[in-house]
Amino acid sequence: MDTPIVFIHGTNAGPWAMENFHQHFAKKGFHCHSPSYRHHENLNSEQSKQRLKGVSIADYISDITAFVQALHQKPILVGHSLGGIIAQKLATMGLARAIVLLNGSINWGILPTTEEERALGKLFMTAGKFWEDVLLPDFETMAKFGLNKLNIDEQHKVFYRLGPESGRVLFELFFWIFDNNKTTKIDYKNISCPILMVSGSDDLAAPPSTARLIANKHLDKKTTFYIAENFGHYLILEPEWPRIAEFCSNWVIQQLEK
Repeated sequence: MDTPIVFIHGTNAGPWAMENFHQHFAKKGFHCHSPSYRHHENLNSEQSKQRLKGVSIADYISDITAFVQALHQKPILVGHSLGGIIAQKLATMGLARAIVLLNGSINWGILPTTEEERALGKLFMTAGKFWEDVLLPDFETMAKFGLNKLNIDEQHKVFYRLGPESGRVLFELFFWIFDNNKTTKIDYKNISCPILMVSGSDDLAAPPSTARLIANKHLDKKTTFYIAENFGHYLILEPEWPRIAEFCSNWVIQQLEK
């Protein structure tokens, strides 16, 4: 298929996190791309840690915008976690034929709906002025809120590949109420393309009850909201990921056939 697919990864990660979905869509005949945000090629290097200080989600939006604008035609955007926000941002600019949000992070103005979300926010509060530095939550936090559907060995393998993220990026995500720039605010009325929102039933970081609030913001848009039963936040890496990838690719094909 001639329509390009662009996979947009989440925080503390890189294109490797989207590899399963990338390969799945490639086998379906799509031209697939998995760009990286700036300084994410080797997050654990000292150079990356220094360069990431002060970097904003707005910078990542610029990175992906430049990548998409260089393509031969308007792509389908598939974003995981933070990538879901960036996919919506590009859609407001008319740069997407359709968007798929895989456990997309909360947007500006969306309040948490669960105790787990509030607990995660409190954990960040114990990290001092993390917005001035870089931060990778500890293994226990990641195992509970992100990797809870993986066995202990797989949790360690994934955690080993993660790295420190810009503290400012995490601040803009989790403490949007204090972000004067409203970095993650979405102009919902400017999105006209079809939207698929996939929400893991066992995602503690961005649960379905909160994701549903975002879906409701899209009002009369062509939005499909799908709860992925027994999946957590990192559904792209969980044992049953092919089931979700197949659902997403079928949805995309349906949009292209309309």
